[in-house]
Amino acid sequence: MAEKATIATTVLKVKHVTVSADGTAPATIGLEVEGGHDLQLHLAPDVLAALEAMLAKASVEQAKHQPIQ
Repeated sequence: MAEKATIATTVLKVKHVTVSADGTAPATIGLEVEGGHDLQLHLAPDVLAALEAMLAKASVEQAKHQPIQ
């Protein structure tokens, strides 16, 4: 079985995030990447929920290493 291809690129800017009001339609995240290209990600509601959970966990871990201000 062949390995999956991985595309790695540097994201320069988040251009937009669009989600449905009721959470049933896919979310769209627009990114500006290196080379002057734009990338659009379309995430099913369950994938968006998984991404949100991962970002929340990462934020908690990052906060543990930040000084209290």
